[in-house]
Amino acid sequence: MAVRRPSAAVIATVLCIVPGNARAMSSMGTLVYNFSYSTKQDTTARDSSTNVEGTNATGLSGEQSNGMSHYGGALNDKGTVTVQLVKQQPDGALVVMISEQGENVRRAPPAECVVYGNTHVICDPNKTVYTEEYTLLRFLGRNFVDPSALDAKKHWVITQNGGGLNVQADYTIDGNNNGKMAISETRSLRQPGSGSLTTDIQTKIGYDFAQSLPTSVDEYVTQRHDNGVTGTTTTIYQTTLNLVSSTVQTP
Repeated sequence: MAVRRPSAAVIATVLCIVPGNARAMSSMGTLVYNFSYSTKQDTTARDSSTNVEGTNATGLSGEQSNGMSHYGGALNDKGTVTVQLVKQQPDGALVVMISEQGENVRRAPPAECVVYGNTHVICDPNKTVYTEEYTLLRFLGRNFVDPSALDAKKHWVITQNGGGLNVQADYTIDGNNNGKMAISETRSLRQPGSGSLTTDIQTKIGYDFAQSLPTSVDEYVTQRHDNGVTGTTTTIYQTTLNLVSSTVQTP
């Protein structure tokens, strides 16, 4: 993880606006979020290996075909995501159990996950964990907002490269009302090579600094899969999450 380190004056300024001048650690408990999820996919695929098919190839209206076809689809759901905070590990990672109950098709039983302050998430590979669950999990790690990582503009960067994927996320605290924060995220994922996959994410996060947890998340994702001359696929995902119930107590 790469972060920019601030001056002592910046750290002091951030700490003084948080009750107790230090970050309180949340106790274990259960969180319930309402969620909505939507995805829209558009695919352009080449049906021929040449740019223009033979003179006898025509479209439905009699025009000459260029060998390209277009496909699309959409999916929408809403419901609740429940997170049970289980324990904190010696390395600072938080162990949770997360489950989802959608009104339509997106339903998943509890899965154990480990979340870190650098937004890294590890979940049981034998369990179903939906993308909207991962969206929430990324912001549940302790020290997601770390005053010592902020620059003079209340901004920090997380970079993670490896496994054929390059990830960079920029975060800025846009507002802070006694520890109730408004945070913006600009995140990019790049998978270089043939058939490259690029993902760009814009997120608005409501965050309770004292309890170390997000109170709202609004994420907009544009993902493009480029298969070169054979076509492209563009998918738009939008996820919203709002905290509706919490048994977490601030010590």
